[in-house]
Amino acid sequence: MATTTFDVSATAQGSNKEEAVSLQGAFQQYRNKRQDELRERQRQEQLSMDSRADPERMTALRSKFLERAKSYMGIPYAKRYHTPDSPTHNAPLFLDCCGLVRQVLLDLKEEFGFTIGRWNQAYMFDTLPINLSGPEEMKPGDLVFVSGVYCKERAKQQRHNMVHVEIWLGEGHTCLGARWQKRFVEVHDSYQFVSKSYHSMTYHFKSIDTWLKGICESMCSEHSWKIRKFDPTKKSIFALSEEACDSCDDGEECDSGEPCEDDTDSLEEGGPVAANTTSQDPQITTHIKKAKKVNPSRAMVSTTPSAAGLARTFLTCGGNASSLVESALTDRGWVRCEDKTSTTFTLKWTELKGHIDYKLFKEGEQVVNHFPNIGVLTTKIGLLESLRSYCKIHRPPIRLDLFFPLTYRLDVKTELEEFLSCFTEGELWICKPTGANQGKGIFLVRQLSEVMEKLEWDKTHCKPTARPTPRIVQRYISNPLLLDGRKFDIRVYMLLLGARPFVVLYREGYVRLCCEPYQLSSESLSVHLTNQYQQKKLPMYAEVKEDTVWDFDKFQDTLSTEHDLPADWVQSTLKRRMISIMTTCYHSVKHKLSPTNGHFDLLGFDFMLDTELNVWLIEINVNPALHTNCGTLATLSPSVVSETLDIAIEVFDKNRRDKPMLPLTSLKHFTRIN
Repeated sequence: MATTTFDVSATAQGSNKEEAVSLQGAFQQYRNKRQDELRERQRQEQLSMDSRADPERMTALRSKFLERAKSYMGIPYAKRYHTPDSPTHNAPLFLDCCGLVRQVLLDLKEEFGFTIGRWNQAYMFDTLPINLSGPEEMKPGDLVFVSGVYCKERAKQQRHNMVHVEIWLGEGHTCLGARWQKRFVEVHDSYQFVSKSYHSMTYHFKSIDTWLKGICESMCSEHSWKIRKFDPTKKSIFALSEEACDSCDDGEECDSGEPCEDDTDSLEEGGPVAANTTSQDPQITTHIKKAKKVNPSRAMVSTTPSAAGLARTFLTCGGNASSLVESALTDRGWVRCEDKTSTTFTLKWTELKGHIDYKLFKEGEQVVNHFPNIGVLTTKIGLLESLRSYCKIHRPPIRLDLFFPLTYRLDVKTELEEFLSCFTEGELWICKPTGANQGKGIFLVRQLSEVMEKLEWDKTHCKPTARPTPRIVQRYISNPLLLDGRKFDIRVYMLLLGARPFVVLYREGYVRLCCEPYQLSSESLSVHLTNQYQQKKLPMYAEVKEDTVWDFDKFQDTLSTEHDLPADWVQSTLKRRMISIMTTCYHSVKHKLSPTNGHFDLLGFDFMLDTELNVWLIEINVNPALHTNCGTLATLSPSVVSETLDIAIEVFDKNRRDKPMLPLTSLKHFTRIN
């Protein structure tokens, strides 16, 4: 009995041990199998992702996405906005703005490689991390999102205040979407519109490249957009867990039957745009993660106001370039401030810095287009003194007397006496008031008596409490290089932006020519001064004005033909020399200017060439003319204004956020020179 019991007991113990080993082994096999499956799935997903990133495939899928979206034109908005007696009340399908995008993605889920989550435009926004600056950066099929604040205080705000989305069609501002509650999916002439249900509208431009690569997951650290499900962590025995799926349990749902916004009072037609154009909201930016497999060339740094948290209002004071500024900012969604005395603007553009109250200027909140003391560079005396002081201490690349004509101040007794002693009868000088432009107050000096009479006239005609007009007298360049027998000068631009350090940029401009042939002995200022203000006084101007302004290409062609200069002389030798002089001018005043964030200046540098091809700096203009009255300027001036604004806002935005200044993503035709 005992032996039998022992055998049974021993057998039982051995059986239990064998069973335990068997279970452990089976579990290990299951674990290994599961890990192998996960590895294989990851490998397949990587292969799939690589294949989906093929540019030709992405282009084809983008076209299919757009064509599929167009097939839903005419589908009505949410059912509740179509009365029972309406022929659309019993339509088989209703699509609001995000419902349209979702439906297209569901139709093409096999091609895209994912199933879009059930949430609204805020969810879609969080899954598209590539920000674009506007239509110029977009491809057909990219999305335009609209954020805004509901007018009804009790209305539930959407995440990121995202209230609307439309599909860009690839031309101008034209978009496809379901915008008006009582209408349908249709084409809209512009993504910009006015709503009575929400205000403070901001436009965000997103690339769908991430979706085209098969990636649809939230890139927002605040909103995960995930449904809770088993998701083993790194400490789990199933250590090779995948990323969570692309759905969630904490978002605002917006299915095709319920609209994503309550736009009961929306206008049936778009009106003046009271909005801001931007690629990303500041609150959004702080939560967006880096996307996986994203083309970095498309990830633009936001240069628009709302990215900097601005108020999106601008103010112009009329005059030079105001219409171009207004047009450029309005196109970007900015709102014009009608009150010319307002101090709550975001950006102010004015001809004169006297129209800017710098005491009320809010650094980090406002942008203005003039430095308060820019006169140290742009007035005749300011430029003269700055260059003199700088060149006494430093050794510039080019000696002062080799690029700046000999100049004397007539309001300083010692300099007046020096001029009188060096003046020779018969030679030609030119006298200029220090603060004027457009050739106003300029006269040619051939006799000393002309200077003395003018100084006496200034003294007797000025107000008792004022000083006579300060003037300089400058040696005239008597051997100017000519084009078609006419005198000319060269206008280029410097964009100076407040930052630490300053940002200094160069851009080519145009060539200005006189209407009449050059004669040194001529008494007519229109033969000696090339600016349009003087040339317009001539009866022939209307007929020949197109030939008084040349672009640099025509300038180079004529130099090559008439003066046998190399085909790249303008873009190499001349450009290099002008930039060297401009850099010297900047260094002469950079210690005098405050690098205040929000201050910038677009300056016009005027150069001349003599017959020896020496490059002479004539003057620097604080308010360079940005006219569009001829073909060359009609092309150039809007581009100069537009890029200037983009760069100024980008620099301002990066300053506020304490982000690296370079690279400047807004640069197109400007070149950094400091």
